Amino acid sequence: MSVRKSIVFSVGMLIVLSSVAMYATSHVRVVRLSYVDGKVQMERAYGQGLERAILNSPIVEGSRIVTGSDGLAEVEFESNSTVRLGEATEVTFRQLLIDDAGEKINEVYLIRGTIYFDSRGDKHDINRVIAADRTFVLKHDSQTRFMTIGDKVQAAVMKGEASLDNNGQIVPVKKNDTVTLDAANPAGFSVAQGVDSLPLDKWNNERAAYQTAYSNTGDISGGKHLGAYGFSDLSYYGGFMNVPGYGLAWQPYGISSWAAWNPYMAGAWTFVDGFGYAWASAYPWGWMPYHYGSWAYQTGLGWFWYPGNSFRGGNVGTTWVATAPVVNAPAGFAAPSPPPVAANGPRPSIMVGRVGSTAAFIPDGRVPPNFRSVINDRSGLTGSRSSTFASAGGGTTGATAGHNSRAVAPRQAGQSGHVFAAPPQPSVMPGMNAGYGPSGASSGGGFGSTHSSGTGTHSAGHAGTSSAAHSGGTAASPK
Repeated sequence: MSVRKSIVFSVGMLIVLSSVAMYATSHVRVVRLSYVDGKVQMERAYGQGLERAILNSPIVEGSRIVTGSDGLAEVEFESNSTVRLGEATEVTFRQLLIDDAGEKINEVYLIRGTIYFDSRGDKHDINRVIAADRTFVLKHDSQTRFMTIGDKVQAAVMKGEASLDNNGQIVPVKKNDTVTLDAANPAGFSVAQGVDSLPLDKWNNERAAYQTAYSNTGDISGGKHLGAYGFSDLSYYGGFMNVPGYGLAWQPYGISSWAAWNPYMAGAWTFVDGFGYAWASAYPWGWMPYHYGSWAYQTGLGWFWYPGNSFRGGNVGTTWVATAPVVNAPAGFAAPSPPPVAANGPRPSIMVGRVGSTAAFIPDGRVPPNFRSVINDRSGLTGSRSSTFASAGGGTTGATAGHNSRAVAPRQAGQSGHVFAAPPQPSVMPGMNAGYGPSGASSGGGFGSTHSSGTGTHSAGHAGTSSAAHSGGTAASPK
């Protein structure tokens, strides 16, 4: 089997088969808080009350998410379906389970605000939204916007189809139809042709475009869509390679220039019912590498994540874990240790390092795109431009100006028109048969500096900036 085919097979099998192993007996599912911008709060399933929502927090059945007047959030399910929350929105995940037939059930209760349900996952998934005491069932490969207006709810089908269960009456809702419900009138509803455009639609579309572009990566998947939650972020922020003795491995761009970096230096310990404290990484790519496989360190290469025994012989034995272990750590590294769990009383999230209001990034690596900037963008602006410097706490030297993901820059010739860099063209790196691989040119052994983004080097994806800084973590290891 070629390297390209084996990588495709391995990544796909990791999620699909490990999900079966984990969920078939317990019916328990864990999904991901994949995006946070502005004020976002979360109540965990055991009812501790609202607290700050941490990027990459595990979401389980019963979790509640509330966004403030400036808050945006996204929850990603295992096979890439998502729920995106606009400002001043509140939802509860009433059901996240697998039934006896093996079908995933995602049921979201909209209390107030605006959500987009993008059901691009497995065609056997059952996706439901409860609003105004009525139930909507969303078809596979559809996208529906739900919005509360006083006592009324509008459901606009932007793609695909949905159906409304109006007290036993099943009403089909087609693309470009809008259903209006009145909570004060349980029997009443209206269906109108056409979908009103909202500024928030641009943000939803940009997040969807990013997910589509980077889960369809030609250099490691042969152009196939890889349906695994968190994989698009791995594709955007790093690359795959083969490491002797480890096999398939992944490394974030830029770590070769930051000697003090380690994978557990920025994030939080968050409590999850049934699992205890789990690690929530402050990095936007920090889901799969912290809940599958292991982290390892190799002199000359640095830190990398690898699935390990999960892929040997095509058999996947690794299941979702609260915190991925570290093997072969460098001297002086303190292994991550979750806080003790109180028998009674609160179990708050414990911050480690500097965790800001936006996602952390690695010096000389890719900066999180400013997805919010498209909401009020009327001038064709795109990309990110450096304007402020956030100290890395000793993790870098010589960086005097950093990428600022809150700013936008004029669209450059040849750019994709998105706030994120275009996916790289399929290429063969030295030392690899296909796909990503170590460049073999840098002393750090990394390959972020040689990776093509379709607009020059990967740094060009940030609208031409050349210097970088870290926005969230310190150089201290977690205690």
